[in-house]
Amino acid sequence: MGKINMGRVILGGIIAGVIINVVEGVVNGVILQPQWSEAAKAIGRPAATSAKQIVAFNVWGFAAGIIAVWLYAAMRPRFGPGPRTAIRRERLYGSWPTPWQTE
Repeated sequence: MGKINMGRVILGGIIAGVIINVVEGVVNGVILQPQWSEAAKAIGRPAATSAKQIVAFNVWGFAAGIIAVWLYAAMRPRFGPGPRTAIRRERLYGSWPTPWQTE
């Protein structure tokens, strides 16, 4: 087994994190914003997202990107390069709960 190039893992994770954060920002901050505001009001929370929440979501996006790339890099020597390994990585990583997942 080869050694994982952590520099490339971090770089790839940061690129993946940028993509995650942009997509999440558009989906949750623009498209679903009215629904999020209504849901927050329904449970007695402020409708607006605070700066601390935005920073936390962005940090989580970068961490998720780095973890996803590291898992792929760790699985690649055993399963080989390509989409099948990426799909296996997604099935593993996609099954992990997130901090705000309730059920």
